[in-house]
Amino acid sequence: MFNNIAPVNSLNSLVRHPIFIIIIVGIAIRLVLAPLFTVGYDSDFWATIIRNLNSGEGLYGLEGYYYTPVWGYILSFISMLEGMFLNIDIMGLRPVETFPLETYSNWFLTSTVTTVSFNFMIKVAYLISDLLVGYIIYWLVKDKTGDVRKATIGFALWFLCPLVFSVASVSGMFDTFSVLFILLCVVMVRKDKLFLAGVLFAFAVLTKFFPAYFIFILLAYVIMKHREDGTAVKAVITSAAGALLGFFVIMLPQILEGKLSESIMFASNRIGGEGVGTLVDAITGYGPILFYSFLILVSLALAYKLTKKDKEEQDDSLFKYLLFMTAVMFLYSPPPQYVVILIPFLAMYIVIWEKKLKWSWLIVSVGGAVFVFSGMYILLLSMGTFTDMFSLEQIMLGIATFETSVFSGLTPHFIVYFTGAAIQYVGILSIVLFFLRKKYIERKKEYGRVIPWPFSLTK
Repeated sequence: MFNNIAPVNSLNSLVRHPIFIIIIVGIAIRLVLAPLFTVGYDSDFWATIIRNLNSGEGLYGLEGYYYTPVWGYILSFISMLEGMFLNIDIMGLRPVETFPLETYSNWFLTSTVTTVSFNFMIKVAYLISDLLVGYIIYWLVKDKTGDVRKATIGFALWFLCPLVFSVASVSGMFDTFSVLFILLCVVMVRKDKLFLAGVLFAFAVLTKFFPAYFIFILLAYVIMKHREDGTAVKAVITSAAGALLGFFVIMLPQILEGKLSESIMFASNRIGGEGVGTLVDAITGYGPILFYSFLILVSLALAYKLTKKDKEEQDDSLFKYLLFMTAVMFLYSPPPQYVVILIPFLAMYIVIWEKKLKWSWLIVSVGGAVFVFSGMYILLLSMGTFTDMFSLEQIMLGIATFETSVFSGLTPHFIVYFTGAAIQYVGILSIVLFFLRKKYIERKKEYGRVIPWPFSLTK
């Protein structure tokens, strides 16, 4: 399929082009999954946010929105389009039959069931973002290699990734927008459009916090790119000015309304750190804080290493360190929607530098998809409530069976959930170990003896 890719010069050549086929297949998968399966807990929040916006209370006037404004603005735009073209009267209901869901305290479940049309509308936005991300991956690979075949494979590794379309079309989380912004930022950094790169970096971080850990690596790249012409300080200032503008563009309405603290609360909520009592409480409470603080040191170390690279190595090292940083970020057992940001960097590294990492891609993708689908019958509630395709009574019976202990207090839901999480984690860990082992072997060959630390700050 990827051999001898011909240029597009006619409608026939377009239809036969691998990119066209990949897009059609990827869209078809998403359009089949989108109406059938939905994680109702998250979709209920999106409906609540739109309801609050339509009532004139803004994003933070009423309870229900726990992120910075970026996703809220996107939902507002989606709501505007819905009002113009679709006119969805009912976004969700609380059927009496679903009330038992809220007795399963081990999971985030809600008795509110959003409509199939509402779910589908939100997921179309994810599909568009996924397409744009795929195009940027294609562009970056082609720009790096000049190889259309590799660029096409990179696009496929993103757009046909089971984890990606599971999160977009089933889980319904918006991490794909953060991925879009940070990839655009990388493009602008490499093309020396630093003010715009700063704006996009701010957008990425204010959508989901994880891209913040790329800041030192990206700054190191900018500094090294301008070290010889003496404009490194100006380049950093330009980037910072763009980031500040991006921050104020997003946050100014909240600042003017006195809602700044509410709009940045998401970061502290994700890190945790509530009061602790027992040793277990201390580990679970302060563990995230310690880990995410450690990530700052990792990012600084990688940035320092980038400054030691020769000019010819800097661009390659940028992608390598962004991938490694992303994998290390998720050693703290993440839900699958967070891991979406790993896939673009992994896909590009596979097609440009290291095919062996395709196994890591496969493990992460399958594990993440199993993780998303672990709810099983719960994902069918919208179809059971608003269509005749499935019986709501049968779905609730299936949920009850799936939440019944089979041995040692373990339910089928928990077993599938844990299995998917474990497989995904193995895939992430394999990426980190790949780079550590590779560096260890290189240093062992260089020094002729065993080197205890695979990474040093000097080379």
